[in-house]
Amino acid sequence: MLFHLPHSRLRRRLRNTVILSLSGLALAMPLHAETAINAVTLSTAGLAMIEAEGQMGVEPITLSVARDDIDDFLKSLWVLDPAGAVPFVTMTGPGSFEDAFAHFPFAPQDVTDPVRLFGTMIGAPLIVERRGEQWQGLNMGVTQREGEHGTVPVLNLQAEDGTLHSFEMDDALGVRFADAADQATLSDALRAWRASANPRRVELTLDSEDRTPRDVGLVYLQDAPLWRTAWRAVDTDDGIRLIGWAVVENTTGIDWDNIQLTLATGSVRAIEAQLYARTYAHREQAGDYPAPAPMIAAEPQFRGAIAEMAPSGGRAAMADMADSAASVSVSADDGDSFSRFTLGTPVTLAAGQMMSVPFLSEDLPDARLVLYRGGQGDVHPVIALSLENPLPLRLPAGVLTLYEDGRGHAGDAMIPELAPGATEIVDFARDTAVEVREETTSTEAVREMRIAGGMLHVSEDLERRVTYRIEGAADEAREVTIDHPRRAGWRVSSATGPEERPDAWRGVVEVPAGERAQLVVTERQPRTRRVGVLDMDVPTLAYWEGRAVSDEVRETLARIAELRREVLESENAQRRLAGEVQALEREQERLVNLIVQLGDDSQANRERRARVDAIDAEIAQARDASDEAGERVETLRAQIREIVGAR
Repeated sequence: MLFHLPHSRLRRRLRNTVILSLSGLALAMPLHAETAINAVTLSTAGLAMIEAEGQMGVEPITLSVARDDIDDFLKSLWVLDPAGAVPFVTMTGPGSFEDAFAHFPFAPQDVTDPVRLFGTMIGAPLIVERRGEQWQGLNMGVTQREGEHGTVPVLNLQAEDGTLHSFEMDDALGVRFADAADQATLSDALRAWRASANPRRVELTLDSEDRTPRDVGLVYLQDAPLWRTAWRAVDTDDGIRLIGWAVVENTTGIDWDNIQLTLATGSVRAIEAQLYARTYAHREQAGDYPAPAPMIAAEPQFRGAIAEMAPSGGRAAMADMADSAASVSVSADDGDSFSRFTLGTPVTLAAGQMMSVPFLSEDLPDARLVLYRGGQGDVHPVIALSLENPLPLRLPAGVLTLYEDGRGHAGDAMIPELAPGATEIVDFARDTAVEVREETTSTEAVREMRIAGGMLHVSEDLERRVTYRIEGAADEAREVTIDHPRRAGWRVSSATGPEERPDAWRGVVEVPAGERAQLVVTERQPRTRRVGVLDMDVPTLAYWEGRAVSDEVRETLARIAELRREVLESENAQRRLAGEVQALEREQERLVNLIVQLGDDSQANRERRARVDAIDAEIAQARDASDEAGERVETLRAQIREIVGAR
């Protein structure tokens, strides 16, 4: 979108808001000879905001933009015109070449071949010249004729008196259209070819109706490699001296000559717009159901992450390195989603070149830590820096190189982007002279137990004790910081009084040289459980009876366990009696079958009949006993339900 605001007003608005509209653009833009870049803002979103000035009025400003990036250019261009004139940008359309030839009497390939061209323009008035002689007539097209050296094209012409002429199309023949309209058509076709000579670029003109010569400002965006930060940290007596070096690259396609360079860091959203490509609305076809129009959405890009962590420990000095570390003067300002650092020294950098320059220097509090993070299975603690951003500005992410007193390079670390006041712990080495071992034990303690509604309600505390056993360094004492990870739902109750942090409980342990020390962290988690009592077996009842904290619940559980044993005895009696009935019935059936098979009135059969009658009595007696046992089970269950309050 192209729009216009008065020059002074737009300047004020740009300072506070223009970075918020950063979006991707990749163009190498040779400007008019009187147009020059004044300032460049590089963002950690991977964008460059270019501020330029040029002459407009008598002649427009001419621009050349990469075809792939014209959409973003049209989206982001701002014009700062002190005359307040309405600006406009004109350019060739994406289908201008095809559109032009759609109205010509010949195809694009005909223009580049005279034989094909005259073949399509039959009937057009022509003027033919050869060695000073001239003929005029109507084009009759081109034919092929066998000549001395092979086939040659021959232009045929009908003169005004009707005479037919034929001309071999050799180097001596000159032909032009006699009709000015035909000649203009051919010129338009050639211009269309010229405009398409470089399909990767789009030529634009920026103009207005005001012809007064004047300087105007241009602001536009383009894609650019991320500017990166390489931090240097020097451990001094007064803390950490932090120097930020910016690594930038000029990919604008234009040399920077004493420009004002600004480095911006923060989170911005980038949206890809389709403004140049030709787009047609979807139209319903006859007999078709309507279909939804296609939608193209660009995924927003967000960058920037702030972690919350913590303070300090300490170590000493490389004053000579700290004193030698300097940075260029910088003016800075902060917005809602970004911070800017503007270098006080103009920058000159040729297109395609890179540079690295220190842009920020800050003294931070002493922040050295020997840190062990629990729960990760490590043996050695890390050596880390706890960095806090003291500025009202975002500090960009980058790699950090730490130098140590008298020892040189102490290690590297990665720093995320830090919001104002944010802290981050960065690791740069391991302290292999110190070892830490973790030992964990767990217990459960019941606070309350009651029986209601057929359920055993148990309130208990889970206790987890982690002991960090530290084997100190042989050469010198250490102050070891232990970060015990926080777990949801657990609270720490430890005699050492750990510090509560967003993601950990922190304790600090002094470990003398060559000695051992430990830190014990005790965690507790309250838990409530409900267990059904009606069908609880005797061993489970005995388990809860042993854990009961009140005599009343203990006696109740003991009574339920006794009733449950009686239920089991009655149920076992039922099963035993049922087995006896089945055995008697099988015996009775066997005897009856044998009596029928023998069919006599022998003494043996009479005894068998007597046994069959006796079995009837035994079966009846066993069934009565089984019924009594079943009634006993129901009675006992009813007593249990009454005790536990179950309906």
